[in-house]
Amino acid sequence: MSRSSEQLTAVAERLLQDRIRAALRDCPLYREKVDAHCGMLPDAGSVPLVELPVWTKADLRALWEQVHNTPAPGGIPHSTGGSTGSPSKFFITRESYEWRMAVSDRGYGWAGADEGAPSYYVWGVSIALPSLLQRVKGDLQHRLQHRKYFDSFDFADHRKQVCCRQIEAFRPKAIVGYAGNLVDLAMFVRRNPDALTWRSESVVTAADGLRQGQRELLEETLGKRVFLTYGSREFMLIGAECSEHKGYHLSVDNLWVEIVDDQGLPVPAGESGRILITDLHNTATPFIRYEIADVGAMSSEPCSCGLPFPLLERVDGRMQERIELPSGESLTALFIPHLMKEFEWVRAYQVRQLSGSELCMDLITDEPLQDEKTSLIVRYLQPRVGETMRVICRRVDSLQKSSSGKTPIVIREKE
Repeated sequence: MSRSSEQLTAVAERLLQDRIRAALRDCPLYREKVDAHCGMLPDAGSVPLVELPVWTKADLRALWEQVHNTPAPGGIPHSTGGSTGSPSKFFITRESYEWRMAVSDRGYGWAGADEGAPSYYVWGVSIALPSLLQRVKGDLQHRLQHRKYFDSFDFADHRKQVCCRQIEAFRPKAIVGYAGNLVDLAMFVRRNPDALTWRSESVVTAADGLRQGQRELLEETLGKRVFLTYGSREFMLIGAECSEHKGYHLSVDNLWVEIVDDQGLPVPAGESGRILITDLHNTATPFIRYEIADVGAMSSEPCSCGLPFPLLERVDGRMQERIELPSGESLTALFIPHLMKEFEWVRAYQVRQLSGSELCMDLITDEPLQDEKTSLIVRYLQPRVGETMRVICRRVDSLQKSSSGKTPIVIREKE
């Protein structure tokens, strides 16, 4: 039986208080931060969310350093490379993982890419080679889900041609992928219309936003309708478009989303503010008022589609940067967080493109750089940027920020 928006909100509010109380009870570091921010809280009764401090990526790293050898019972280690240059490690529970998967399937289902529907994914693959058992299990899972995956980080024109041939043969109902890669594929198809004649029922974008005209480009070349999604490594799917395309429906039964000002206070609907997220099911990490480092605005009107989930009207500034390659092609900057989550000794990072043939990895670390460590970064990055691209690493004290205060993954300094 479906629930109304009021019923979903009531359930979420109860779960929210349960999560706050559990974090205060079970995580000393979180309790210390709360006590320092607003004084000692009573041991019973509800806690106003707006009075709690914002939990930051720095707090997340401090917690990992404190507890990574003694995780919460049932905690499963996860990591994120960070879209703002700061990798993080954290834990999730099995219950939280199952919620994430269910919410993702539901949101993708609104776009026709639900589990079991033939879906073609232009997606990131593991940096390190998986074991034989992992590959067999992964292949079996993808077969059962009726999904096929293509490495989005190896996307030169000859690989786009291979991608088109696979789509033509697979004939998916939905094409899912990083928005930047799908736009690149669409531009390739526009230049080479014979490369792909199949049009999927839907195209589902992730990770990036779309610029003006790009939705129409995707609908012209890849699929009949485009659906945007919004997510992160910390939470997987946060919101997804429905058939009305008026914003992202938020999974309020899994995540509580706030839009706040610089003081952490709510802003009116339609007004841009910092996005804070509370995970309602993950008891292994206190994701409470967690600042995801994105800016967005809530909708002031309910969606006419009838879904009972609140609507995030927009997410600002989700346009991914690119690394220009000597070949004249480009590599999505999404590869860098995907790579850097593997290096726990790196506190923060940024790619500085010094020229069309030279990259510098700026790294913030606690210890001086060691060749045996940095050479591994170069070894994984080199095949993606080409052998003629010179890649160097240097230790820095800070990273360059944009005028909006965000830390870009890529800074270009081309002559």
